[in-house]
Amino acid sequence: MTDPTPLFSWPLPHHGLDWLQILPILAAIPAATILLVGIVRGRLVPAVAVVGVVFLPIAAYALGMLLIMEDSKTVTFCGSCHVMTPVVASLSKEGDSLAATHYQRGLVSHEQACFVCHSGYGIWGTLDAKLAGVRHMMKTATRSYTFPIEHHGPFDIDSCLNCHAQAATFRAVDAHKDPDTQQALFKREMGCTGICHVAAHPDEALNGPAS
Repeated sequence: MTDPTPLFSWPLPHHGLDWLQILPILAAIPAATILLVGIVRGRLVPAVAVVGVVFLPIAAYALGMLLIMEDSKTVTFCGSCHVMTPVVASLSKEGDSLAATHYQRGLVSHEQACFVCHSGYGIWGTLDAKLAGVRHMMKTATRSYTFPIEHHGPFDIDSCLNCHAQAATFRAVDAHKDPDTQQALFKREMGCTGICHVAAHPDEALNGPAS
């Protein structure tokens, strides 16, 4: 008996064009056109030259950076660093780590799983995640990272509470109703993992590729 055809292939096919990929091109075309016309005619009107040579390339660069910023949210991007390869691989393996549980049950985006849990909440959470990512890349480039991999600073409890705080199953737990526990969480004196819940990632994954 042959295996049935999967309900969905993964990753799911992308329909349509990604506007973030198109905008940098659209911003660069006018600049190239203006420069080409100027070269053919032998001169450029100063105002047009400023727009074509300065403003539009800057706009294209900014939009290109926006595309890179969006792409850096993906699990594929995080796993492209060999130091993080075991961590990303552990998401799909059998185990009881918190990240694997969320990933395999579809409780978090498969495309942006790392970013969702490590970005906190709101615009400042996104900024902190990006700054942390830059630090990680610098440590990788300079080979100054150490094992086991540790989270930079206390884990943002809002990453957990943003999804769980209003869930009926979460609010029904006696420990979550305890005022002292709630205050400890809000003051960042304790976290979800390591005390009540299993670690986010298995120890062997945090010890690097050699392990």
